Amino acid sequence: MLRGVIFDLDDTLIDSTAADLRVWLRVARVLESIVPPSDHERLRERYLGVMPGYYAELEAGRIDLLTYRRRRLEDAVSPWGEIDDELFEQYIREKESIVEEVRPFPDTLSVLRALRARGLRVGLLTNGPSDFQRQKLATTALEEELDAVAISAEIGFAKPEREAFAIALARIGTRAGETAMVGDSLTADIEGALGAGLAAAVWLDTEGDAPYGATRAGSLTEAVGLLGLG
Repeated sequence: MLRGVIFDLDDTLIDSTAADLRVWLRVARVLESIVPPSDHERLRERYLGVMPGYYAELEAGRIDLLTYRRRRLEDAVSPWGEIDDELFEQYIREKESIVEEVRPFPDTLSVLRALRARGLRVGLLTNGPSDFQRQKLATTALEEELDAVAISAEIGFAKPEREAFAIALARIGTRAGETAMVGDSLTADIEGALGAGLAAAVWLDTEGDAPYGATRAGSLTEAVGLLGLG
C-alpha cells in the first residue's frame, strides 16, 4: 500500500514551459541587436539544443548558475555574434523574471491536498539551483502544501541518482517500496525512481511509451488515479 508520493517540480506541479515561453518573447527582443527577428525560430532551436550539456555541468556542481547561463547564451547566439556584459545583464533580468511567471497547473493544489487528506506523505524532489527553485516555491506558495522538499543543489545529489531519492524518502518518512514518483522527465524522474526501487512511477507525457514498471498520464489528476489514489 502506498504511503507517500514524491513529485517533480517543473512541468509537473508548475507549468514552467508556459512561463519560459512568455519570458522567451522578451529575451528574443533583447537579443535583436545580434539576432534579427527572422532568425528567432532558429535561435530558439539552438537555445534549447545546447541546454543539456551545460545543464549537466550545472547539476554536477562544476559551474554556477550565472556561468551556466552565460555559456549557454554565448553558444546559442554564436552564429550571429558575441554577447557583451551589458546585453548579458539585460538577458539575466528577463530570465530571472520567470520565477514571477510560473503558476501551478490547475489541478496541482487539489491533488496535493487530497493526498494529504488521505494521510499520505507528499514530497518534492527537484533538480536545480537552490535559490531559483526556492523562489518558484515562494511564488506559487507550494511549499506549505508539501511535507518535505529536496533540491539537488541543497542535498548534493541530483535525479536520477539513487541517493537523491533516498534523501527525499527520508525527508517524507516513507520507504521506497511504499512510495510513488510522479514527474515529466523519463530519465531523471521515471528511470531514476525505478532504479531507486520505488513502488510506482507515473510519467507525465502525452505521447511516449512508459518503460516497464511505470505508467503514463496526461495530468496530475490522471496520475493519482492510476496510482489508485483518485
